[in-house]
Amino acid sequence: MTLQCIIQKWRSLRYYVIADPADNSVTLSRHLFAHIRKGAGDNTSVFVFRIPLYNTFGFMLNPSIDEPTQLCQIQYNGKYRCIGFETLCPSVGRILYEYGLPALRPVKLSVSIRRTPQGKVYYQIDVPTSKQLRLCKASLATHAKRI
Repeated sequence: MTLQCIIQKWRSLRYYVIADPADNSVTLSRHLFAHIRKGAGDNTSVFVFRIPLYNTFGFMLNPSIDEPTQLCQIQYNGKYRCIGFETLCPSVGRILYEYGLPALRPVKLSVSIRRTPQGKVYYQIDVPTSKQLRLCKASLATHAKRI
């Protein structure tokens, strides 16, 4: 393994989101939110988009888009004491479908911090590895047997 791969694996343990298809919410990990908070100002608009080159999805803070588009706000949930946002386009169900995951329960997905050619930071929601897909589907099958 190269040093870059090791660093990426370590970061994936700290930087992740929990995608919940029940209400299209994306909950941020504490470390990911701390990284976002360092680079964001007072305005916390989030733009969620598809990255066709890597066949993944990502999100960016405070994009400079001139045309009307779907933006969401980062919010604090006092009941569950977590921070996240709601994405409607693309929906969490669509993201999970593209990644080959069942959209029946919340799923934890790793996030990579990337930069555009113009130098702007965006957060790529990584595609799960084949091992993670097997574990997710196995846990879902075990859960279905209990019901």
